[in-house]
Amino acid sequence: MSNIQEKLAFTLTIDGKMINIAEKFSNMHHAQKSQEVYLNVLAILAFNFYCQCMEIETDLDKSYGLDGIMPHLINTATLFIKDKGLLECRPVIPKQEFCQIPSEVLSERIGYVVVEIDEDNRQARILGFVESVESEKLPLNQLDSLRDFLTYLHKLEPIKVKEYASNPAGIIENATNRINEEIVKLSKWFDGILDNGWEANLAIAKSISPVETSANQETGAAKFIHLKHPSEPLLLILRQTQLSSNEVEIVLRLYPASESIFLLDGIKMALQDDQDKIIPQLEKQSKASNWLQLKFKGNIGDKFGLKISLEEDSILEKFVV
Repeated sequence: MSNIQEKLAFTLTIDGKMINIAEKFSNMHHAQKSQEVYLNVLAILAFNFYCQCMEIETDLDKSYGLDGIMPHLINTATLFIKDKGLLECRPVIPKQEFCQIPSEVLSERIGYVVVEIDEDNRQARILGFVESVESEKLPLNQLDSLRDFLTYLHKLEPIKVKEYASNPAGIIENATNRINEEIVKLSKWFDGILDNGWEANLAIAKSISPVETSANQETGAAKFIHLKHPSEPLLLILRQTQLSSNEVEIVLRLYPASESIFLLDGIKMALQDDQDKIIPQLEKQSKASNWLQLKFKGNIGDKFGLKISLEEDSILEKFVV
């Protein structure tokens, strides 16, 4: 192991700012998940520091590991490299000989880097990288060097953001405006009852608490959305936090649900009131975006709709708080 480190490692100090960020995100999760998120965040921040030293442009806002919702759903530590794509930064602890690669990140990545997190000495060592993985167990002695990583990144073709043509043949004719009349009862989620296509296996654990307080109950779920446009499906995530006996904070996020990094340009998500009128302050449109978010508060019994659209094609989901 020491030979690997001498040959490949880039060592840096884990400073107080990194620790504070990692603690902030880990505190959003229950105890079992907290340490996983803590190490994932440190791995991302450590490799982001390396990228800064190498003048490689990154975007932390598009990095799934530094996201308030995605770590609830999957074990990911992803750093977005500008114009290249998503790079998985997997943490290990000292004396490990293998790195575990979660099954959910075995694909859709431009590569994998391994970062040793030494909490006792407050150091991070970037051990090396591989372009791809075929199993969930990666031997550290199979890592390529960081020099190889820089060569690989330089040769990697820039990603292309998919754009939606103004009038692609056959799309407008087939466009529909679908309304799901079955109202989703969000209050039931706090009792573990999901309905209307919201998947239980993607539900956010109810025991997760916000950073500010441990008294608020939180729950969430995800649903796949299929517009009629022949493109990748979308993943809609809804998280709600009970602020009081009568008030709930709701966060809605829309992600691409396949290997695409970005949403198609022009996809919109808009909140509607109980009269089916769009609320201007709660309307977002994608442009080189890998997710969209709406955040608002509601009272028990409030009704609202969420309209997801692309040109003439739309889907309307209805909810009651």
